[in-house]
Amino acid sequence: MTDERNAAPDDLDDDGLSRRHHERSYMFELGQRVRSLREERGLTQNALARSAGIATDMVSRLENGHYSSPGLRTLLRIADGMGISVGAMLPEAHEVSQTTAEGLARAKLSTQVHRARLEDIELLADIAHAVVQRRR
Repeated sequence: MTDERNAAPDDLDDDGLSRRHHERSYMFELGQRVRSLREERGLTQNALARSAGIATDMVSRLENGHYSSPGLRTLLRIADGMGISVGAMLPEAHEVSQTTAEGLARAKLSTQVHRARLEDIELLADIAHAVVQRRR
C-alpha cells in the first residue's frame, strides 16, 4: 500500500498529498452528506436501503467512509430512494445549498411523496390542496 511519502510524483498535488488521500477524503465527505440528507428526511439506514433496493450495509459503509468506490448505479439508487438527484448528494452541493426549516420540511415531504404509491399520492395532493385553500 502506497502512502503519501512513497507516491509517484504525478500522484501528488501541490500540497504533496496523494490522489488516494483526496479520494478517501471525498468519500468521507460524500458519506457525511448522505447521512445528513437521510436524517433530514427522517429515514433510517434500513428504510433508505429498502427504498433504494440495496443492502443496509451498503448505506452504512458509504456513510462511514468505508465504501471506497460506489458505482453510479448504487449512487443513483440511493438518490432515488431519497427523492433527490445524485448531484444533490455530492459534497459540493452542500456548499451552495442553504438549510432552512422550509427546505427540511420540503425535503421530508418530497421523500415521502417519492416513496408513496399512486393512490397515496392522489390522496396527499387532495390534502395539500385542501390545506392551501383553507389559508386563502
